[in-house]
Amino acid sequence: MKKRTIAIIGIVLLFLLFSGGEDDSSSSAEWDSMVSDSYDVDRAASMSIYESLAFQGIDDAIVEVTEEHVLVKYDQPPVKSDTDALIIWFYIMGIAAETAPDTDEVIIEMYDGTEPLYEVTAQTSDIRDYLDSYMTLEDFKAKVDVRAVM
Repeated sequence: MKKRTIAIIGIVLLFLLFSGGEDDSSSSAEWDSMVSDSYDVDRAASMSIYESLAFQGIDDAIVEVTEEHVLVKYDQPPVKSDTDALIIWFYIMGIAAETAPDTDEVIIEMYDGTEPLYEVTAQTSDIRDYLDSYMTLEDFKAKVDVRAVM
């Protein structure tokens, strides 16, 4: 538990270190809702993940936690490099796995406004194994599926 907490704090610090850029408030697209309102959604877990993302500056997001998965759709804020986007993915995976550890997978859909860019899928158990230091970063990266959907 202590290693997992340290790993999450490290991810947050890295995210804070590399976050920045200009505010792109010119986006005219509005997200319908921050938390999905489907009947099978765990609203408390969804709101918890959303609040963690909003605290880090990702406030254009939709979060849906069900028994099977955690789905996070978000509008990518301006970043300085591709590494910043990867750090955001790791942060989202860590928060999702910590908040909803009994789900099967974490799905991240990254958008630029309303245009879909990437879909990232990882098994929750793999994320937890990485956070608990049972898996190396290389092994973890091999198990994460990243798909361009542009």
